[in-house]
Amino acid sequence: MKRALLILTCLLTLCSIAKSQSTYVVVVGIANYQYINPLVLPGKDAKAVADFYKQKTNNVITLTGKYATKAAIVKSLKDQFSRANENDAVVFFFSGHGYEGGLCPYDIHRDDVNSALSYGEIQEIFRKCNAKRKIVFADACFSGGLPGKFASYSRNGLEILLFLASRDNETSTETAFMSNGVFTTYLLRGLRGNADENKDGKVTAKELFYYVSKGVIYKTNNEQHPVMWGKFDDNMILN
Repeated sequence: MKRALLILTCLLTLCSIAKSQSTYVVVVGIANYQYINPLVLPGKDAKAVADFYKQKTNNVITLTGKYATKAAIVKSLKDQFSRANENDAVVFFFSGHGYEGGLCPYDIHRDDVNSALSYGEIQEIFRKCNAKRKIVFADACFSGGLPGKFASYSRNGLEILLFLASRDNETSTETAFMSNGVFTTYLLRGLRGNADENKDGKVTAKELFYYVSKGVIYKTNNEQHPVMWGKFDDNMILN
């Protein structure tokens, strides 16, 4: 009887730990900008990615268009990620314009460098987050420059994965013949299971990288090359 009670207690403890592991997500997509040229698909990218994560967690914040100002993005990242505990995961997805040093919020102005969302600001928000698993997906031009800001991460047990649409000298492609940007299209297909090369029911980081890269490179005639960087195991499960 005592043994049965001990086993039951252990099972309840494990269930409690499993339930405490949550994912906190911020999704941003900006097609129409206040001061710079518009794009076509980032709003749809954001909706598709948000819908994907809403099937897994209730902790999803979505900002699109005029609601995705720099202040709103920063506040959402800080507020959402501050809720995460050590065993939780945080995810930031961005689709929109990028520049060599960061990402472009709705209200970015060419004459005001402080109106941009720099990679350094993103890194600082992530650094202050308690979650050990941190993920960034960015479908933006020149996004391959982001890893340099995270290179100093050394916290024990930390898993950080940055999956970026293009190298730091490349643009990110969208086409009217697709419902989403090229990178976002293959990212979602991969996460939904198409990247599961060994058919074990899990999508790992390595599988996702190879699947998305192959699709993007083919679709853009070798003009766009996704970048995956971080401190994680190749078998890190992403879905």
